[in-house]
Amino acid sequence: MVAIVPWERPTVPWFSRFFSTVQATTQGAETFFFALPDGPVSPALLFALLAEGCAVVSMAVMTVPFIVAGFPGLVSRLVTSEPTRQIVLFATTVGIVGFTAVLVGAHALHGVLLSKKSRRRAARLGLYACGWDFGASPAGVIAAAFSGGIRSALSLAVASITAPRRGVDAALDGIFQVRGATADRVRNRAVWIAMAASVAALVVVLCLVAVAPLLV
Repeated sequence: MVAIVPWERPTVPWFSRFFSTVQATTQGAETFFFALPDGPVSPALLFALLAEGCAVVSMAVMTVPFIVAGFPGLVSRLVTSEPTRQIVLFATTVGIVGFTAVLVGAHALHGVLLSKKSRRRAARLGLYACGWDFGASPAGVIAAAFSGGIRSALSLAVASITAPRRGVDAALDGIFQVRGATADRVRNRAVWIAMAASVAALVVVLCLVAVAPLLV
């Protein structure tokens, strides 16, 4: 197990384990998911929370300033009004926590739906698949750029976009032994159910963000 999942190597520094696993789930998606071993869910869940949390925070850093700038007078109120700063901070926190939870849950659900026989292994697959979102996020691009330069960042971003199909196909063929038309049905069913559930959950999160100012 420790030879395949870098994140589960306890003697390696955490960032090296984390980024190596991101690269394995994206650039090496076929190999990683074809032979993903069974094991405990908790390390995979921790990886998923870290990956999605960093991805969502980096997206918030990129988008929140534009959202704030889109409301006339809000920038000046942020500078002069402590209650306004608290409202914006609270709404942003609710959004970050909510979106992180939704993305982790959607990936876990998608993984579980891929196999009826090995739910724990399927859940691990879904949770480690959160590496796809980190790789395609601003945080992933920045981490890859610092690690290997602009080419490395572009390579990681492109691999993260194509990794879902490559990774799922490899997992169905390898660890779940599902092929042909059956694999197509399982893949499509998992995607549609996970998407429907995540859209519903995202609507709830957006409603919470909208009413957050009333709760401060």
